Amino acid sequence: MQRSIFHEMIAEAIGTFILVLFGVGAVAVSVWTGGLSLWPVALMFALGVTFGVYASGKISGGHINPAVTLTMAVFTGFPWAKVAPYILAQFIGAILASAAIYGFYAGIVAQFELGAEIVRGQPGSQLSAMGFGTYAPNPAFIGTTPEAFAQVSLTQWFLSEAFTTGILVFGVLFLTDQHNTSAPSANLAPFFIGLLVAALVAYEAPISMTAMNPARDLGPRVVSFFFGWGEMALPGPRGGWWIPSIASICGGLIAGAFYRGFYRGVFETYDTERPEWEVTK
Repeated sequence: MQRSIFHEMIAEAIGTFILVLFGVGAVAVSVWTGGLSLWPVALMFALGVTFGVYASGKISGGHINPAVTLTMAVFTGFPWAKVAPYILAQFIGAILASAAIYGFYAGIVAQFELGAEIVRGQPGSQLSAMGFGTYAPNPAFIGTTPEAFAQVSLTQWFLSEAFTTGILVFGVLFLTDQHNTSAPSANLAPFFIGLLVAALVAYEAPISMTAMNPARDLGPRVVSFFFGWGEMALPGPRGGWWIPSIASICGGLIAGAFYRGFYRGVFETYDTERPEWEVTK
């Protein structure tokens, strides 16, 4: 059976579903139950990315991230006709996974809010909403007061998200470049990409919860909007709902430009100029 764009969309939706279920689900467990600390959450994101890419890679390439899809289209020749269908599928996967998380944990999050005296949809309820979308600063680590907001400006939020996404996208390009003879073999690239995600989550989470993926943030955020968080989800307590999505796309494109302009050319020249014996040894 010939592969179609519909099959690729299904693969992207499934891969993103796995990423969000594991990663965002781990955040929800951490916040609502206290059952996970930062490093286990980071590892769950790593597993979500790794399994999500493995589940979709053979069919769609395993982007599972609009920032990756756009960067691939701009710098690697990925067909522009597939960009919108891929991104749509990624958001659908993220929304379905977030709805599943809420469906299974609705009673638990309600009890958490009761115990913490949180009124859903009111100021301060980003502490429970962070089980879906991302917030800066991290409400669980820094708090939800104006004094907490002052510790991470909107500019810092944007730049931090762009920075971490840039590192992620650079890693994806580096680890999957066919000209890179030092890239992991035996189809291990998704494993190392997952480890990179874990490291970035562990580093950046206190600042803005490390979205690095428009679908990972905006899909769950939309779900939380409809399940009672309202303005705490969109536009958010600081009006910064757009930052994780736009910043991650900008970071990915900057990383793509740097990689294409420097590393890719080095690999191609290096491959061409190496003597035959060195290429095959």
